[in-house]
Amino acid sequence: MTETRRISATAAMAIAVGAAVLSSATPALAAPGDASARGVVIDLSAAVAGVPVITADAVIGSVTAPAGGGTDTDTALAITIPGALGVTASGTVVEVSATRGETASSANAEIADLALAILGTPVIDAEAITATVNCPQTGAQTADTTLTGLELFGTPVDLLPNTPGVTASTAVTVAGLTDAELEATLTRVETVTDDGAVAIAVQATLRLSGTIIGGPLLDIPVGTVILAEARCERPLGPSPTPTPTQPTASPTVGPTQPPTVSPVPTLPVTGSEPTQLWWLFGVGAAMVALGGTATLILRRRSIQ
Repeated sequence: MTETRRISATAAMAIAVGAAVLSSATPALAAPGDASARGVVIDLSAAVAGVPVITADAVIGSVTAPAGGGTDTDTALAITIPGALGVTASGTVVEVSATRGETASSANAEIADLALAILGTPVIDAEAITATVNCPQTGAQTADTTLTGLELFGTPVDLLPNTPGVTASTAVTVAGLTDAELEATLTRVETVTDDGAVAIAVQATLRLSGTIIGGPLLDIPVGTVILAEARCERPLGPSPTPTPTQPTASPTVGPTQPPTVSPVPTLPVTGSEPTQLWWLFGVGAAMVALGGTATLILRRRSIQ
């Protein structure tokens, strides 16, 4: 009876070790980083003596990479602002796209033939505007923008990344104001960190100033316009593979020493990953079978 208990303990240990080897064969991957892109974002509002003179609120082209991985894309979107007051826009958001992957996330936005006018005055014109970011799990993050044919108030401008930008103003006609001027500051953003990247091809900040007839000088913040924005974050990458637990010998029961338990074979380091996984699976399956066979033999002996 004592021998039966000892060998049963050995069989149970073989089953446990086999299960441990099988369960540790495939590592789990962590979720990758976020990514998003927007084509045109307009948020403008201004009033003179309580009377609205500028109103525009629109997002044309917006995508976010799926949480489970993959790509979200939108293409060929007409740039229009339904219900706007004092603001008109035309052109095309050619594409906005955002991708989330196991080893990299990325995003891009592209605009063509843009024309934005406020209070009847051309403010921003451009033939092509793009923003692109890439966030690999290993290596440097990147952020890039391109501008072709960019004009501010009808004058070509050279907008450099990560600088104070370009500021200009022009006279406009606004009911209730004298000497009215519309001012715009354009900036261009290309920012990278250890964990992500942001690219904004054009960000415009606008102000309206003038004197109320018979009243004070006004300086009114009008709002912002974003043209081609892309953002991404570095994916987390795969988690480390857990190390299989080595078995220990069964405690001695009675005067007779238990059978010696063979250690789990050392796992090979070389070779391709699929070969190692099949080798692990074979070892685990064999040890499970060994434990089951030993238990069956002992049950038959005890019955006899």
